[in-house]
Amino acid sequence: MFSRISPRRMSQLFFISLTLFIGWRFALWATALEQGRLPSVTRPPSVDAFLPLSGLMNLKYTLGTGTIHGAHPAALLLFLAVCASALLVKKGFCSFVCPVGFAGEMAGRLGNMAKLARPLPRFLDMPLRGIKYMLLGFFLWNILVNMPVPAIRGFLSNSYNLTADIRMFRFFTEPSTGSLITLGLLLGLPVLIKNGWCRYLCPYGALLGLLSFFSILKIHRNDQACTHCGRCAKACPSSLAVDKKRTMVSDECTGCLTCVESCPEKEALRLSTSPTGAAWSPKAVALLMVLIFLLTAGAGRLSGNWKSHTSNRTIMMEVMKMKKTMPPAAR
Repeated sequence: MFSRISPRRMSQLFFISLTLFIGWRFALWATALEQGRLPSVTRPPSVDAFLPLSGLMNLKYTLGTGTIHGAHPAALLLFLAVCASALLVKKGFCSFVCPVGFAGEMAGRLGNMAKLARPLPRFLDMPLRGIKYMLLGFFLWNILVNMPVPAIRGFLSNSYNLTADIRMFRFFTEPSTGSLITLGLLLGLPVLIKNGWCRYLCPYGALLGLLSFFSILKIHRNDQACTHCGRCAKACPSSLAVDKKRTMVSDECTGCLTCVESCPEKEALRLSTSPTGAAWSPKAVALLMVLIFLLTAGAGRLSGNWKSHTSNRTIMMEVMKMKKTMPPAAR
């Protein structure tokens, strides 16, 4: 059975399974604290992957002070790992790792089955793609430019950031109207519009898209071997004109290798460092992605910058304060 599953899908299933396991462990930990008791399980540091803004702030703090803030140190390391993946294999994180990307793909499949999903016409697609860059610019400007290091330190040490993971947990367990709208867009847009969330609204994807311009590995097309059948462009999830470009440098390319796998000519398309470089297979990319995050976790543990330095008792006190300030309907 597993031999029929592509390496990319295997990678997605591995990371989504890991995410669910981490989420289960985190739920046990957070629920105990919300009930006013010290948890019997340890907090999984990998949950910090869902706190990219904390990671970005910690990056500026680290560059300004030379030390990593101890509240969510794994957020910084995982943020850097995701960025590193874009410098290696385009937006490979989006197509091989990201659980949101996987959910969007599955929603898109439902849209295709129901014959609802459609790409937007170019005159709408181009300006709407700018939304995610505006969101990214908002975060980068306010964090990297407007906030001095002392303000960053204050935010990273305050109650909001210390309980950011639990607040994120409540996004799913006690969804507000805003949460429901966000989840509706995340899962509903891809049903109606091809890659709706990732293509138009994800600022993380926008950052990776910019970094991917400098990616070591890119899709290269051998014009002599190409028969111009157009299968690669038709198969591309991002609707890119792969059959028209010698090298695919687009910020929308996720390095998923769907175009390569759909090509009937063996030497026409390849993911490589150059047009004549050694080709990377989907299996090699999947293994690289797993290796990036394993090495990141290992480096974090060895350096003492993986687990949060904030005690469970401190977090429990902050959670109790947070519950007191919440309106009754939200408790």
